[in-house]
Amino acid sequence: MQRKVDAVIIGAGAAGSVMAYELARRGLSVVVLERGSRQDPQSFEHNELEMLPRLYKHAGLQTTDDGEVVIAQGSAVGGSTVINNAIWLRADLDRVLADWSAAGANVPREALVQGYEEIERALHVSPVDPKLANRGAEFFLRGCRELGIPGKYLDNNRAACIACGWCNYGCRYNRKTSMLVTYVPWAEARGAQIVDRCDDVQILRRGSAAVGARCVREGQEMTIEAERVVVCAGAVGSSAVLLQSGISLDGRVGAGLHALGGVFVTAETEEVVDGFDGIGLTCVALASDEYVIESYFAPPVVFSLSLGGWFLSHFRRMMRYRYFVDAGVMVGTDAQGRVWMDRKKRVRIDLKFGARDLERLRRGLRTLASIYFAAGALRVLPATFKLIEFTSPEDLALIDELIHRPDDLLLGSAHPQGGNPMSEDAKRGVVGNDFRVHGYENLYVADASVFPSNIWANCQATVMAMAHYAAGFVSR
Repeated sequence: MQRKVDAVIIGAGAAGSVMAYELARRGLSVVVLERGSRQDPQSFEHNELEMLPRLYKHAGLQTTDDGEVVIAQGSAVGGSTVINNAIWLRADLDRVLADWSAAGANVPREALVQGYEEIERALHVSPVDPKLANRGAEFFLRGCRELGIPGKYLDNNRAACIACGWCNYGCRYNRKTSMLVTYVPWAEARGAQIVDRCDDVQILRRGSAAVGARCVREGQEMTIEAERVVVCAGAVGSSAVLLQSGISLDGRVGAGLHALGGVFVTAETEEVVDGFDGIGLTCVALASDEYVIESYFAPPVVFSLSLGGWFLSHFRRMMRYRYFVDAGVMVGTDAQGRVWMDRKKRVRIDLKFGARDLERLRRGLRTLASIYFAAGALRVLPATFKLIEFTSPEDLALIDELIHRPDDLLLGSAHPQGGNPMSEDAKRGVVGNDFRVHGYENLYVADASVFPSNIWANCQATVMAMAHYAAGFVSR
């Protein structure tokens, strides 16, 4: 283990793995510190209760401070790319970059496009093969066609997939081109060192200069001296690392958290669908720029968590598991959330869906339910605390009456963003347009936490493209 290197990277997920490879291929010596453990894909099991504690942050139970929103993130070498659905979705740069520019974040379109294109080639990105999608995908697309709503199969980063349907619990067959089996070993082949199970990571400083990182591994303190420190721990983790290191920038660190998140909506069909058989997340309905609708399906334990109902009503619903199709309605929340630390140094997450978010979710829920009914659904079951089900399109007029507040819905997100927003104005942002933390030398943040506003898309593609772009500044 090298104790003095050109760069230490904190986090080995989508951003950190790309950053490690890009710096290593430029000839820099690199050490990556990752909180999660390194897993052998061949040890992954088709068992939700086994894999959730192994691969998810807080065993999949990470929530906002008030418990109202579940924030699903990976915790392993490879980060959330190990447990995501391998969906590759470029952001609408016309929409996103205009918003970012207004916030003082000027990211060249050509730099992101170049990053997208290079990584797409490396990860074998292509459209989801309809033959590998679960049967609920065609039901979903049929409803879109009936209503004249454009719908399509999404792009994904898989190679020779066998459609086992267990993407969210690690791919034991190495068919999902996650960072664990691509950029991590590629970086190591160029000399980068990946260190897993690193707890209590803190940035070492000498005045305004970052000079390395310290962590605890297997009960022993470990220190890495470095000429550059790059924080790539994600929208929640990067803020936590900075705050734990005493870096708050007058309260700006952790501020401006937002997410692409929302609610699952299930429909019951007349015929057996067996939605668990095949790739789960496959399609998108291009119905509005106010919400995102994507088809989805999950194995029974996780599926049951978003299926409304209590006790006997929930049991009876679950007995129809083979007849269900599922999808999600998501909205990009405003940058009003916050990651902070309490007096006991525990990381807390404050993220709420506001009135505008709720109204958009209701409209999206109404559209998705209409898609289901147009395809022939018997009933539609939104993920709500109250027992709600719609049995005809006419019932959808009751949505506004039945759903008044965000906590009427079972809300969640796998796409947290922001917290360390980019802005050339040091009074508005945490990092400048060169990804360097304002007021510090040789300290960078390059992950979803620097997004000043929501990208309204699954995050991994843009996170990787941003890390690809940021590496050019870090390596100077």
